[in-house]
Amino acid sequence: MSTWDSRATRRVEPADQARRGFTLIELLVVIAIIALLVAVLLPSLSGARRSGQATKCAVNLRTVGQAMGTYLAESSVYPPSYIYPLDSNGNYDFFNQPLNHPYGYLHWSWYLYAKGRADAQAFQCPSMDKGGHPRTNPGRHDGDWEPGEQSDQNGSTGPNPLEDAQAPRMAFTGNAAIFPRNKFTTLLSGGARVNVLVPENKFNAGRVILATEFNKNWKASAQSAGSTFLSKSHRPVNPFMHIGSGSNEYAAAPNSPGFTYGQAPYHGLLPRQAVENAAELIDNPGLTETNAVGRHHPGGDAYVGGTANFLYADGHVERKTVLETLEKWEWGNKYYAINGDNQVGPPW
Repeated sequence: MSTWDSRATRRVEPADQARRGFTLIELLVVIAIIALLVAVLLPSLSGARRSGQATKCAVNLRTVGQAMGTYLAESSVYPPSYIYPLDSNGNYDFFNQPLNHPYGYLHWSWYLYAKGRADAQAFQCPSMDKGGHPRTNPGRHDGDWEPGEQSDQNGSTGPNPLEDAQAPRMAFTGNAAIFPRNKFTTLLSGGARVNVLVPENKFNAGRVILATEFNKNWKASAQSAGSTFLSKSHRPVNPFMHIGSGSNEYAAAPNSPGFTYGQAPYHGLLPRQAVENAAELIDNPGLTETNAVGRHHPGGDAYVGGTANFLYADGHVERKTVLETLEKWEWGNKYYAINGDNQVGPPW
């Protein structure tokens, strides 16, 4: 029942009418509109976020390239991907490395960040959990370890004093044709061939990949140790197969025929579904190591999957699929970091 305010000619309605809320139908309509907007906008926001992460990764990789340029100005040869140091102070001798490597690994990133040429965070990518793969021997800090990870030196599955001379997290891996492994003697290589250091003027720097991104899953560069895994983030990616000895580049005699990118159309690449959550994609007999290269950025196709950033030896960065780099022979026309017949396929 309505009443009249004696102090004005204003009609006063009962509270239940003056404060009328949404009906159930109106509320459902509003919820439906919000849900529709979320469905429309969420993919765009997710795509923008992934593109932003890809750009940040490219910026970091370019920073690494600039730091490498500074290093080369002083040394004129590329550093090895890793070596076994002689002591805890990081002293080393390429031709006299302790086989049991009690002091862990000295990684190519150390030559850059330990000398102030690049910050350790420059080796990370926001697309990866914690920025990248952990060290093989992560060290004293719990945050540098992954669940299920085991140190390769003492079998520890948690913080301990042994720490590799390497950036704490590695999103990037080098091209094994430029970054040699530590196999500078036949004792270390276990075969007839050995690694050699690569001069910076050995190839066309604008056409050859220097480094790229790992698969975002840290176990892709790891090796199984029963119920745990050993991270192998110190390893470079070997893009080639030897014509005679396959994935073991050291086994063949130095004068035996050289290397190949593998057969088209996919050059040994497995489909995306097979590598997204796979382990042991490096140093896996018979498997092309380029399967360990990332495919987590936007772009690509249904078979290979997404894209990765690639740093070329002249310092520029491009984002593309790993298949495109193999089709264009962008990892080099020689296995520069190994002795003997190191030609790759027919000449360019």
